[in-house]
Formats: sequence, structure tokens, C-alpha cells
Amino acid sequence: MFAIWVVAYYTAIVNIELNLQAGKGLPIGQLGALFSGKIASLVGVGCLKLLMFSLMSVYIYGLTSLFREVFNLDREYFPVVALLVSLGTALILFFPIRFLDYVNRVLFVGALIVAGVLILVLACSINGNHIPLLVGKYQEFSSWSIVIPVVFTSFGFQVIFHTLSDYCDRDKEVLGRVFFWGSLIPAIVYMIWSSIILCAIYDCDPDFYALMVEGKIDVGELIKALSLISGLKAIRVMVWVISFLTIATSILGVGIGLCDSIESYIKTKSKHSKWISIIIAVGLPTAIAIFIPGAFIAILGFAGMILSVLAILLPIYILVVGKFKNVYYTSTTNKFMLIGSVIMGIVVILCEVINITF
Repeated sequence: MFAIWVVAYYTAIVNIELNLQAGKGLPIGQLGALFSGKIASLVGVGCLKLLMFSLMSVYIYGLTSLFREVFNLDREYFPVVALLVSLGTALILFFPIRFLDYVNRVLFVGALIVAGVLILVLACSINGNHIPLLVGKYQEFSSWSIVIPVVFTSFGFQVIFHTLSDYCDRDKEVLGRVFFWGSLIPAIVYMIWSSIILCAIYDCDPDFYALMVEGKIDVGELIKALSLISGLKAIRVMVWVISFLTIATSILGVGIGLCDSIESYIKTKSKHSKWISIIIAVGLPTAIAIFIPGAFIAILGFAGMILSVLAILLPIYILVVGKFKNVYYTSTTNKFMLIGSVIMGIVVILCEVINITF
């Protein structure tokens, strides 16, 4: 996870460099058109939209599943809850980005506080003698080929580069701090949180853990299982709260980036471009989540491949083709880091190919 975070942060700097060179925040597809050509533009637009719509669909599905479990609703109420979730999301996204920034800050700080308390509580419930440091399958390449793309996708915050570039007035110092701390803090929490969750479930409910391994558990069921481990009602509430906060911050981040990306194509054509972009950004993923719930989930099965092209290979290609004489970040000229990042991108793609093939 740490190694993947290093690559994710470095390629974030590469993407910000491209935005600064462009003089304004542009999605990767428009950056490709500006510095390379039509092919780079088409690849960038296709990968970005596919990934963002997939993520929105998954987040709406996850939030709907969460609410359905909280209120103990039958499966038949899923469409109604999904529509309510999408409506709430659309209304929030209509507010100015500065307002959304402050809302996201509150949600993020709240998530960190609740996560800290839950980590301590869950850690105290674990009997360390029952937890294996390593399991037999860690030596099998097939295990790593599954894990690497999933973890890489978890560090995919590339969908909001162009929005933050403009929001931070293209200040390279501010942007550098934003992406360093804004990615490192969640990375550390994610590493600890993932480890504690797996250990707690493995130790307290091995049968449920076995179902997780087989991929038969959704978000709501996992949260419900975690809420039962401690046996304390207050902790159960906190588990639901942290789950809501983490999904809410994710859906806001992706939603803002997707709306901005869509609006950049239609703002000269309609005075109602903000609403149009929100309807498209929220409406399509909601429809997919309701009528074809497995569609975008299946796409996320090889999202690592999409993100590898979007976050690593295409930006570095554009950077090299651009041949910029004066750069804002000297690290973007470091050949060792550039080559290392490309190798990581290729590894992710190969893992996805192996997973799909075998």
C-alpha cells in the first residue's frame, strides 16, 4: 500500500505539472488534446469518463446498501432508497465548490475522529494469538495479481486534479501540500483500518470472513458484522457513521470532478449547464445501479487497468511529448521516478490481464 501511495503521489505531481503548464485546470483528455493530439485526447476522455461513472455507480450502490441495512429494509425497496440517495447527492453537488469544500472538510475530520475511536475499540477485541501474520497464499502470484490492482484503484484520486488546480489558483506550493497531505493521511488511516477490520472479522467471526474471501458479502453486510463485534450500541452507531462519512466524502470528490468535467463541454451551449452536468453525473450511475447493478461493478473488476492508463501512462506520455523547458516541479524530470512509475503502471495492467484471462 505504501509503495502504491508513493507512485500515486508522484503521478499526481505529474498531472498537476500538466495543469500548470496548460495555465488552467483541464481534464486529462483536454490536456492530451492540448499537448499531444486527438488519440491522446480520446484515450484520456474515454478512460476518465468510464472510471468516474463506474465509481459514482459503486458509491451510490454502496450508500444505498448501507441505508437499507440501517433501516432494515427489504431488497424490494432498493430502487426507492437509491433514488433518494441520488436526489440528495444532486442537491448537494449544486452548491458552489467552496461550500462543498467546507462540507467535505467537516465530513473528513469527523471520519478521522470516528475511525480513530473504532480502531482502538476493534483492536482491543482482537486476540492476537489467533491472527496469522502470513497466510499460505501470500507466496502465490495469483494472490498478488488480485490485490495489486484493487489497492492501486483505492488510491485513485486523479479524477479531481483539474478542479483543484483552479480552486487553488494554480499555486504550485499549495497544490503540492494539498496532494501530499491529502493523500498521505487517508493512506495511513486506510492501511491501519483495513488491517484492523480483517483481523477483527477473522478473529471474531471466521465464518463471515470465509464468505468475504469468496466475495459473497456487500458493504452493508460487512458494516453490520463489524457493528456486532464489540456488542456496544454506541460503537454500532459509530460503525454506521464512519461508513456513511467515508462513502459521502468519496462521492463528493468524484461527483465534483465528474460534474466539472461534463460542464466543461457544455457550458457554452446552455445556461443550465450546471444542472445538466449534475443530472448526467448522478442520473446515469443511479440508473445503472438500479437496473444493471453488476455492470459498473464488473467494470471496476479491471478498473486498475483503466486507472493505470489514466493516472500513470498517459500523463507521463503527455509530459514527455510536451518537452517543457521550464517545469514547476523538478521531480517531474527525474527519469528514475518516471521509469519506475511506468513499470508500476505496466505491472498493474499485466495483473489485470492475468486476472481476466485465468
